[in-house]
This record gives sequence, C-alpha cells and structure tokens, in this order.
Amino acid sequence: MINTIIVTPFLNILVTLYSLLPGHDFGVAVIVFTIIIRIVLWPLASKALHSQKAMQELQPEVEKLKKRYKDKAELNKALMELYKEKEINPMGSCLPTIVQLPFLFSMFYAFLKFKNPDFVMLANEDGISALLYPFVKNLSFVKDILSTQSAISTTFLGAINLGKASVVLAVFAAATQFFQTKMMSPAKNKDETQKMMGQMTYLFPVMTFAFGMSLPAALPLYWGVQSLFAIFQQYWVMHRDVSFMEHLKNTVGKKK
Repeated sequence: MINTIIVTPFLNILVTLYSLLPGHDFGVAVIVFTIIIRIVLWPLASKALHSQKAMQELQPEVEKLKKRYKDKAELNKALMELYKEKEINPMGSCLPTIVQLPFLFSMFYAFLKFKNPDFVMLANEDGISALLYPFVKNLSFVKDILSTQSAISTTFLGAINLGKASVVLAVFAAATQFFQTKMMSPAKNKDETQKMMGQMTYLFPVMTFAFGMSLPAALPLYWGVQSLFAIFQQYWVMHRDVSFMEHLKNTVGKKK
C-alpha cells in the first residue's frame, strides 16, 4: 500500500530526472526534484511567510491584550477580533508544512530502500526497475539507462553515497536549518512563545543533524536544499516583495 501510493510515484519521478539530466547524478536528481516542489509551493509558502511576519509585527498589540484580559475566553475573543481586523490568519503559516508532508514521507520510505545495495540493481526483479511504470520505461532516455547501466548510481558528485549516512550532508542540512529558523526568529524574546521559538532555532538543527546521521544521505540533502530555497524565498518576501510590505504597513502597522 505504501509502495503504491507514496514510494512508487516518487521513484518514477526520480529515475526520470536521473535519466534525463546530464551526468546521471542521483544527487542532482534529488536537488532538481526539491527545487521543482518548492517552486510549485512558492505561492503557498509566500502566504505563510506573510502570515508569520504579520504575526510578529502584531506581537506588541497581542501583549497589550494579554495584560488587559485575564480571562482566557475573553482574551481569545479579543485576539480573534484583532486578527480579523488586521486581516491575519494565525494558522496560515502551518499549511505549507502540512502540504510538504506527503513528499517527505515519500522520500523517507523510498530512500530507506536505497540502503539495500541490491535494490538499485536493474537486473533485480524485486528492485527499483520493478517499480517503474511502463510508460516511464518506454521513455527513450530511460531506456538508454536501463540498457547501458547495471545499476542506478546513488552517488552524489562521484563522492557521497546517498544510500548511506553522510556527516557532510548532515552538517549541511543542520546549518541551513539553523539559518532558516534564525531568519524568522523575533529580535526580542520577551514573550514565552517567542522564547520557545528562540530555543527551537537551536533545537531543530540539532535534531536535523541527529536524523541526518541515522538516515540515508539523500534525506539531509533534500532538507538542506529545501532550507536553502526557503532562505532565498524568505529574503525575497521580506525585503523584495513591495506589495506585501505596503499591505503590512497599511494593515498591521496601522494604529487604531
């Protein structure tokens, strides 16, 4: 069931990219796939960043309401009215993470298979070739790979075996995760929620490194590339998106 719904579609896309791209580098195929996913999710991720930034800008007013209303029900009502007035969806920043979960699961289960060297052997009847769709096998560039190679090479840049754990890529994923979360961390951490966000800035990279050292290197490669893309998108949205900054000024920045 998992193979049919999650693993097989992803492997077919990955093998197609691997066969199509010059050099037939498995790592490059993972990078290109990651970038394609991030481009498709660009509008959704941008809206999430807008929501996250607006929530940060609104924090002083939220703190005032917390001091004014001691009753939790009254506070929640006041907060909902504030969010409605400022045109903010407090849950808007969560949607891209939820949408990306199927891709993460597909990669996780697929890359676990690459830990078995026999899986990438094209002559293996129970290997990767058995999971390819007929129309994928009939693509000319895929046919060339199936007929000229004995196995799908899982190396990246001819040096890193993406079927095994890699210290280099685990560090890469952790470092990019740190800079990504750091970019969105509030400058002042007075609120308890903000303090927790500050702690997560360091906790997430540590967790990423730990997972990266226990899983096939293709996963930290994916995490690192998607974090790099997210850093670029965060910079663009926060510093180059003129329409958003103007909207933020006219809504959140507008005083009562």
